Amino acid sequence: MIKKLYDFRQVSVPAPLMQAEVTRQDLDAELALAAARFTQIVAVFDPIENGDVVALEYADEKGNHRLYANVGKGFDDVENLLPGLSAGDKLQIRYAGKDVEATVASVKRPTVPALTDDHVQQLGIEDVANIAQFEDYLFAKLAEGQRKRKFRGIMGIVSKALLENTQFEDLLQHPWYLALHEVMMGRVAGFAAQNGLSVEEALPAALRMEGKSLEDCRQALVDMCLERAKQAALGKAFADEKGVVLTADDTADLVGQYVDYLNEAVYEYFAAQITVERK
Repeated sequence: MIKKLYDFRQVSVPAPLMQAEVTRQDLDAELALAAARFTQIVAVFDPIENGDVVALEYADEKGNHRLYANVGKGFDDVENLLPGLSAGDKLQIRYAGKDVEATVASVKRPTVPALTDDHVQQLGIEDVANIAQFEDYLFAKLAEGQRKRKFRGIMGIVSKALLENTQFEDLLQHPWYLALHEVMMGRVAGFAAQNGLSVEEALPAALRMEGKSLEDCRQALVDMCLERAKQAALGKAFADEKGVVLTADDTADLVGQYVDYLNEAVYEYFAAQITVERK
């Protein structure tokens, strides 16, 4: 499928794509998410605020009753009367079609504790036993995320260079291209059936090429399938270099696996070169 493979390692990538950073703010946000896992609902006696769970008690001819309000959730009008009140305060409410005097029986508030080494240990992360180690773990996790975000731009440049500079055989009759084209035409036919259109009428809409000629749309479909077949051929070339053989029952699935392998091979090379600064 490939006559001569282009060496993508000689591609020049803009410096900004090779640099990233993880800030103190990024780490603090992750620490806050971890602390939130240990949230406790505790009784408070200060004024009610949004987010509190309030128990109200009232009595009528049928006996004593208790109802609960999640303040700030917008479930009922009673919530609007509660902010600023405290446990023990009384208020007039309308409930079940009656005006009654109720008492704030209790106020409970979700409380996020300060993260401790004990909390970190409860997370069960291997080789992470204290906050300092947890921050290092989070930095590594965030750094990997930054590398993957940068890689999207890098892969666009590298893929373009590979497709333009690799010498391919004619793939228009290759089973991979034919399978991809069949899949795409099947999707267009499905779109046509759902919308009461002929395949020719549906093709521009399915490709988001409204206003273009049918000939242009057909050529765009060919180019799309051909490019993906070439990407798969590149992935197979890199897999062959490492003695990796991929298999799948469906040809289109196999193509997808080799395209993924192409991305993995390029990522493996560039990821280690992307510097992530801890600020």
